[in-house]
Amino acid sequence: MSPGTLLGGRYRLEVLLSEQGGARFWRATDTVLARNVAVHVVPSDDPRAPAVLDAARRSALVTEQHFLRVLDCDDVDGTTWVINEWGQGSSLDVMLAQGTLPPMRAAWLAREVAEAIAAAHAKDLVHGRLNPEAVLVTDSGAVKIIGFVVNAAFERNLTEPSPYGEISPREADVIDLAGILYAALTGRWPGVAPSSLPPAPREGNRPLRPRQVRAGVPRTLDAICDRVLHKEASQHVLPVESAYEIAAALSDYVGDPTAGAPVDLPTMQEELETPEAPTGTDGIPVVDVPAPVPAPEAAAPVPPPPPAPEPASEPASEPDPPARPLVDPEETMASGPPLESIEFFEPDAWEPAPPPPPFEAPVDRPLFATEERRIPAPPAGANPPTGQNTGFWPFEEEPGPARTVAPPRRRRRWLRTLVILVLVLALAGAMYAAFTVGKGDDNSPSGSGSQTPTTSAPPTPVVTGTPIPIVQAGDFDPEGDPPEENPQQVPRAFDGNPSTTWQTSVYRGDAHLGGLKSGVGLVLDLGSQQEVGSVEVKLVGTPNDVELYGTAPGENDPPAELADATRLASLSDVGDSAVFRLDPKVRTRYLVIWLTKLPKVSGGFQGKIAEITVRS
Repeated sequence: MSPGTLLGGRYRLEVLLSEQGGARFWRATDTVLARNVAVHVVPSDDPRAPAVLDAARRSALVTEQHFLRVLDCDDVDGTTWVINEWGQGSSLDVMLAQGTLPPMRAAWLAREVAEAIAAAHAKDLVHGRLNPEAVLVTDSGAVKIIGFVVNAAFERNLTEPSPYGEISPREADVIDLAGILYAALTGRWPGVAPSSLPPAPREGNRPLRPRQVRAGVPRTLDAICDRVLHKEASQHVLPVESAYEIAAALSDYVGDPTAGAPVDLPTMQEELETPEAPTGTDGIPVVDVPAPVPAPEAAAPVPPPPPAPEPASEPASEPDPPARPLVDPEETMASGPPLESIEFFEPDAWEPAPPPPPFEAPVDRPLFATEERRIPAPPAGANPPTGQNTGFWPFEEEPGPARTVAPPRRRRRWLRTLVILVLVLALAGAMYAAFTVGKGDDNSPSGSGSQTPTTSAPPTPVVTGTPIPIVQAGDFDPEGDPPEENPQQVPRAFDGNPSTTWQTSVYRGDAHLGGLKSGVGLVLDLGSQQEVGSVEVKLVGTPNDVELYGTAPGENDPPAELADATRLASLSDVGDSAVFRLDPKVRTRYLVIWLTKLPKVSGGFQGKIAEITVRS
């Protein structure tokens, strides 16, 4: 068998992609539909041939959109072959060769796979070989699953002993689902099916938790993996034992609570039994639709005084249409007419309402009134309705009690007087201010007291004191696993160059470190016990919540946890500079700069410290 061979008179082999254990995997061309297809080929005398054909037929029972479908299969001329839909994209193992995925993207991808496997398990079918090589992200961003049922039949001779002991194929699928999430987060493979990824580090027969392999894994995703891969160790929470539960848990994390429920798709037999509507020559269903009933003409508007016009009624000679009986929704769903029925559109079921009467044309408002309008006060309790002959502009507010209207000339004269008075007061105020400043320059006392010379205050208070050198510093992340936060960047926080920074990791979802920990920061070693009067922290971004901690006087060991230090001061919602003034001064050797709220950056929240200065 070579490129150019035609299978079934339709599929022309193009490129041999892989060969393993006597089975070959080709990219081929469907000469009828002019499209690429995937072809698995095995000799007819191979012991796997009957199982391969059976797997191809069973996989076609599930029409879930994430699976690359089986299009054809046959056993002719000594060759057994299966034709699959072709997917163009990158498999997960290729993506992980360039680095792990962000937690949100890893959770989304694993959820898509879990939904598909849950739909298959609902049909009593399993994938059997679910690994990173079987998960494909297409060029359009869709998630596809390769080799559903069929790969297990082709690779049954390559089965290795399971590190999880004796488990059912369904349990193996569930473990491999958690393995997909685990691999996307850590780049290691803990599953049952074989994979080219490096194996996950293990403690006994079980893999380490994702947070033990790679820092920064969210606790929620770590717990999902742990509840699947360490069921016997999950004493305080129920283990996750099905693909549906994994999909639901990941949907809660991703934020779409309805996406975790798999859709119960109809089988091929059910689709064949569904009644069809008659079709025309162009394939479009033919439905007899009655001609629309013309709308009745609108009656003349009802004259006032009624507050609201009502539509004209039907002529007395025409009887009212009979009321239609109410239909039980559940009965309609169970045994009602097919969706193609348009019985409820019959003309006797309803009549279109006549259009509302037209509005009265508004009266043109004159630009200049020849005489002044006088509006008499209405008698008590008599407010004429809007729009009647009340003698006022219809777009103004309704008139209240009568009020005296000043003549236009008198109003203009009063306005001119008011403007002149304001100008005189402003001029007097300016002269007084100039006189006061002149006296302040001569430092002459006033008659009743002393005047303080006017000086401009500096924009920010000046920090005084002798600088205390920082001997060394380290990142302080006691709640991390592992407890580190970019330790290689720490020297940038006290190198005297504000353009270089120490940065935290990027946290998603919440400014308070994504809810993963209470804070993160730096621990400063002053070399010996020092009298500290102030600490200035230059930050990047806003707002920040910063706290200052110090070890007890005489303590010469750095704090291992935040409880080993005492909080000295805290600042909330500060900008690019946080200044802590300690009064009285504090004697200590180790200081902790603790960030509890981070400013927003692209993709989440991140704190940055540019420079730290400690003064006595």
